[in-house]
Amino acid sequence: MLASMRRPNRLGKFLCGGLLALALTPAAARELQLQVGAVRNEAASLEDVRVTLAWPDGAAAGELALEASRLQVPSLGQDLRAVRWRCPLSRDADGQWQCEGPVGAAGGSGSLAVSLSAARIDALLATRGSGLGYAWHAGAPDRHQVDLRAVPVAWLRAFLATLWEDGQWTGGRLDGRVSVRTGEAVSVDADLGLADVGLETPDGWLAAAGMQGRLQVDYDGVAPRPRTAIEYTARGGEFLVGSLYVPLPATPVQVDVEVFARDGGGWDLPAFSWRDGKVLQASGSARLGADNAPTDLDIRLALDDLAPARDRYLAGFLAPAGFGDLVLTGGMQAQLRMADGQWRSLALGLERLNAIDPRQRFTLAGLHGNLRWNTGDAPAPGELAWDSAALFGIGLGHARLGFTSADGQLQLAAPVPIPVLDGQVRLDHLRWQPPGDGQGTRFALGATLQDLDLGSLSQRLGWPAFEGSISGRIPAARYQDNRLTLDGGLTMQLFGGSVALSSLEMERPFGVAPTLSADVVIEDIDLEPLTAAFGFGSITGRLDGRIDGLRMVDWSPVAFDARLQSDPDWKGRRRISQRAVEDISKVGGGGGLMGGLQAQALRLFDDFRYARLGLACRLRDNVCQMDGVDSAGDGYTIVQGAGLPRIQVVGFRRRVDWPTLVDRLKAATEGQTPVIQ
Repeated sequence: MLASMRRPNRLGKFLCGGLLALALTPAAARELQLQVGAVRNEAASLEDVRVTLAWPDGAAAGELALEASRLQVPSLGQDLRAVRWRCPLSRDADGQWQCEGPVGAAGGSGSLAVSLSAARIDALLATRGSGLGYAWHAGAPDRHQVDLRAVPVAWLRAFLATLWEDGQWTGGRLDGRVSVRTGEAVSVDADLGLADVGLETPDGWLAAAGMQGRLQVDYDGVAPRPRTAIEYTARGGEFLVGSLYVPLPATPVQVDVEVFARDGGGWDLPAFSWRDGKVLQASGSARLGADNAPTDLDIRLALDDLAPARDRYLAGFLAPAGFGDLVLTGGMQAQLRMADGQWRSLALGLERLNAIDPRQRFTLAGLHGNLRWNTGDAPAPGELAWDSAALFGIGLGHARLGFTSADGQLQLAAPVPIPVLDGQVRLDHLRWQPPGDGQGTRFALGATLQDLDLGSLSQRLGWPAFEGSISGRIPAARYQDNRLTLDGGLTMQLFGGSVALSSLEMERPFGVAPTLSADVVIEDIDLEPLTAAFGFGSITGRLDGRIDGLRMVDWSPVAFDARLQSDPDWKGRRRISQRAVEDISKVGGGGGLMGGLQAQALRLFDDFRYARLGLACRLRDNVCQMDGVDSAGDGYTIVQGAGLPRIQVVGFRRRVDWPTLVDRLKAATEGQTPVIQ
């Protein structure tokens, strides 16, 4: 397009010829009419042109009238119909013709002023507060200057498309100037003010709205490496590039980019920088493929104040990961390098970083240190430490972690003990790998739990007041594609027995509606401290059980197949208190069947022997299919008594709404008497 402006004076020569003919016409004939089918050059074309030049005898000025059925200016994207221009025509002592008057076309009108001679052409189109000026001088025939005053972007859409074919300018106004040279190679020098400018690409990779600021562009089209240098001082607006969403502040943000186009598509950026006070300083170089994705990147970042940086630059990454309301303070520096589409190295420095999740999933205070990751053979040491932390309300004491990196992995250098719940969690191993080779971020760890206080854990998680401690081991846990998987499962020692979790997986552990699935095996749990913790009466003996296919959504059960029962191999005492009988009856929705004794006599005893006890629930669609240790007619036996006096607890409803069952359990542990329907 820019090359088409090399001979912009062809139409001017046409008009000059008409004016010369008028000057040479005998004095008696002072009106000249020209009719031309079409006037065309690379810059513009007119069809069905009628020009009338009138100069009354003895007058100091004449009148020019021009009409055309169609005017096309491809460089400006204009296609006008029924064009009419009428103006008083005069000529000064230097031979410069001047004409200014109203111009109209189908759908609009304005004012057009033209100053024309063999030495120069000046034109100004003004309408509705906007002005577009053009200047050409014979002394510099390959230079063209365009001046803009509050010009709608729509006027220049076609011209801007020649600078960037995929850029679709959606609105706004421009002020400033554009200087174009059209010699053997086209060059453009632009200095523009942007007001509410919008921009987008067809694939949605980039979108911008309300852009304010000053844009300076220096384009040099010398083959084979056309170069563009851009300086942009932003003062507001917002834009989206991939996952990066940035609401720009009213304070100035300076952006400098040098760009070279590559044959076959793609771009080389030998230098770029972004300066936003202390909020973000970035600089580096890059190479983009034909799809605008980076193939090579070397970037240095400094975020000295993460509080404003969170909303301004990090929200687009935090929100999809489930941390849209994360509170951040402190500072961070980073350097990243990519080559051939693969990440090669990362250096991260943290300065007293604080991260607080308002949903209380985690908290980090005083996080500091330096991490280095690379794909080379030489190990790179690093260290990370925090003053205090918490995970789901469980406090973590001060810890310092040493790391080493090589061959694309960041690994814990040595096991690290972390104080937790009056005991400790020892990180046995930890490994992190960034996205690459078609896979997302990968994270793996192993940990050992030693003497965690169960009472403190119960208090923080809102459980009943359990007593005792938890010990166990997580041999391997893997995190990838927003999914956490425990290889080998998790075993905990509590209440004198064990609880083993296997097939344990979590999806979106920190995101929206996290899910958990697992199988649970319970062995030899001492019932006496367990029932005391729940306030469920008193039962002695041991408990075994399974919870298969457990699935929780947002930490609420939606499906499982559970069966809990007394250990048949237990040789010790099997006693159940009268309070426990009442509580179990409430949960099962049934009542006690008293073998051979009246209820009044039963009240004389505090507890009873039992042979077996058990309860089962198969949860589907918010309904529990209930069962016990045996069938009892239409019901099911929950407690099977032994000896005298003999007690038997039977449930009569096989299908129970899960919310109803939860309410019964809650009422039983709180000593209430629910209404059984």
